[in-house]
This record gives sequence, C-alpha cells and structure tokens, in this order.
Amino acid sequence: MSISQSNKEALKNPWVLSLILFLFIVLSANAVFIYLAFKSPPNLVVEDFYERGERYEETHKKIEKEKALGWTGVIMTPAAMRVNQLQNYEVLIQGKASASVELESVTLNAYRPSDARVDFSADMMSSKPGIYATEISFPLPGIWDLIVVAKHGEHEFLVTKRVNVKP
Repeated sequence: MSISQSNKEALKNPWVLSLILFLFIVLSANAVFIYLAFKSPPNLVVEDFYERGERYEETHKKIEKEKALGWTGVIMTPAAMRVNQLQNYEVLIQGKASASVELESVTLNAYRPSDARVDFSADMMSSKPGIYATEISFPLPGIWDLIVVAKHGEHEFLVTKRVNVKP
C-alpha cells in the first residue's frame, strides 16, 4: 500500500465518501435557507417601529397611572375554545377593595400574533356589576392575544390574556 497524494484509494473509502456527502448536504441546506431568508422576509416586522419606540415613555406613564388606580381585572374564557363557534367571553374588573367599577366603554381586542389580517374587536356590555360580556367567534385556530380596554373618563385600564383556539 503506497501513501501518496496521487493515490485514488481514499475516494473508495466509505468514511471519506460519507464525510464528503455530509458536507455537501450541510452546505446545500445552508444555501437553501439563505435563499429562503432573502426571498420571503418576515411578516411580523412592524412598519412604524421608530414611532412606537418614541411612544415608549408615554406608554410607561400610562402604566403607572393604571397601577395608581388600584383596579384589577381577569378575563374569563370558555374551557374549550373552538374555531367558528360563537362563545361567551367575560371580564371582571374591580376597583380598590374589590368594589365593582361602572365603566363608560369596554372593548375586547383579539390579536393573532402570526397574522394581523384577522385581528378584530368587539364591544362588551355590562351583564352584572363589574362584569362585562360579549360573544365572539375566532376565524382561525392557534394562539391569540386578548386585550380588554376599559375606559372610565380619562382613566384607561388594560387586561390581557393569551389563549389557544383549537380547530
């Protein structure tokens, strides 16, 4: 057996062939991923990122005002949430010392993190003191963010909940 640079026996070795094949597959996969990254940009990029960044301090002050109110809230959802089923969603909002709060307007906003085109909102009506309800139907399965915006005069209160809607 001669060891030389011109020896062609190395290319017949299965270990050498598998190493070359492995490197070829890895480089091909990287090339495909790079192509896909440039061909289809991410859909979750916010168009007005700079303006949102500028509003950060305003949002922070709003949160501090909200905490000073002493209100608490919880979103009550059905046990099994299904697509295209009209179901009742409620929110309980209480003031200091668990007192019910009479609000001027309560709106439930449903945001789908992966597809902003199907976001929607619904007005909630008072069903009992401190409890506001609405019936909604989700058009697509998956993760949804529910944000309830409650307003009383100049005060605004947010309650959030992430839910999973089954097909």
